[in-house]
Parts: sequence; C-alpha cells; structure tokens
Amino acid sequence: MTHIKFMIDHNFGKPVADKLEELGSVKALTTLEYGFQQNASDEVLIGATDEKKCLLLTHDKNTINSNRFLPCTHGGIVIFKPKKWTEESVFESIKKLCLSGMRKYTSHAVTSLYLDKAIIETHNEKPIEVRF
Repeated sequence: MTHIKFMIDHNFGKPVADKLEELGSVKALTTLEYGFQQNASDEVLIGATDEKKCLLLTHDKNTINSNRFLPCTHGGIVIFKPKKWTEESVFESIKKLCLSGMRKYTSHAVTSLYLDKAIIETHNEKPIEVRF
C-alpha cells in the first residue's frame, strides 16, 4: 500500500484518525493535533495541506468542493460522500482507495470518496473514476 498522510477534520475526529492508523501505511492526525482550533475555517485548513504535505479528510459536503477549492491549489482534499458513516466505513473506503493504486492522483486533487468508488478531480478536464 502507498503511504498517505491525512489531516482529519472535526466532522470525523479522533476515532476515525485512530482507526485509519490501523492501516499501517496511513498517518492520520486530527486538525486539533495539527494545532488548529476546532472552529478553524475551511480556507485555513485546506491552505495548510500543502505546507503539511497531507490530505484533508472531511465529511463536509456542503462547503468543501472542487468549485470552491480548485485542484492544484492545495495539498489535496478527500470528501467522504455517504450521508451516514462509521469509523469502519471510512476505514474500508480509504483502504480500497490505497489498494487501487490510484492514491497517487489524490495529491493536489479533490477526491469524492464513496463506499464503492472514488472520483478524483485533478487539473485535467476529465475526472478519474476508480471503482472498488
């Protein structure tokens, strides 16, 4: 599996970060562990992803998207899209993404992550769709 580093936003928190650490190839810390306040703005968190060399993992589908945060303008964003989630469902989807061999395309991209697929929006015109 490819090594990957996540900043987990407050929508998920420490339980998801701890679960993802079980993958071994994933380093997952919460935004609080990165030193941000719980009410830090999307702009601040996403702006830090390049410097911290990580991807922001969020469940915030309302304010975080590829229209607002264009690909190639940050370190990368992964948005978990299912309405309901558990630590296990997030874990399984991230694991499938890593095992797909397509994880390398998530850097500087906006990735919509589902239970059975990922849609990776890069600077290219056509998104990359990965089925699990």
